[in-house]
This record gives sequence, structure tokens and C-alpha cells, in this order.
Amino acid sequence: MSIEMPAAEVYGLANTLRGAVGDAEDIGGRLRDTPQVGTGLQAAVETFLESHRAAGRALAGELAWLGDTVAAVADSWRHLDGSLLAAHGRGRAE
Repeated sequence: MSIEMPAAEVYGLANTLRGAVGDAEDIGGRLRDTPQVGTGLQAAVETFLESHRAAGRALAGELAWLGDTVAAVADSWRHLDGSLLAAHGRGRAE
């Protein structure tokens, strides 16, 4: 199976992923305050919100890593295309 996708589109995907990092980082800030719900549920609510804050931090880290990895794939494709074209006496890859 092969997928044809220009490197410029792959860079676009990487930038979209990197842009989503900020949204994921905002999760913790939006869940910063724990409402008072009473002693019977307070611990459960605090645990629930902390787990979601942690998930937001993990998601931000994964999106950043994935964006960097996708950009590295595009870099690799451009480098490979450039070396193949140069070997055949053509110009650079676009």
C-alpha cells in the first residue's frame, strides 16, 4: 500500500498537530479550580479533575512529539527526493 502525499501537505499536518498543543495545554487551566461539592463527593471530584489535568498534559506532550515526528518524515522525504533527483541530473525536490 502506498500513500501519495506531497511533503508540503505533510508539513501542514505537522503544523496542525503542533497548533493543537496549545489547546491541550489549556485543559489543566480550565480545570484548575475544584468546586466544592460536599464531603461525600469531594475526594472523587478532585481525583477526577486531576486525572483529566494529567490527560491534558499527556495529550499536549504526545501532540508535540507527533508534530515533530511528522515534520521529520517530510524532511526525510524531501531529502530522499533531492538525492534521487540529483542522481539523475535534475533539480531539487519541491
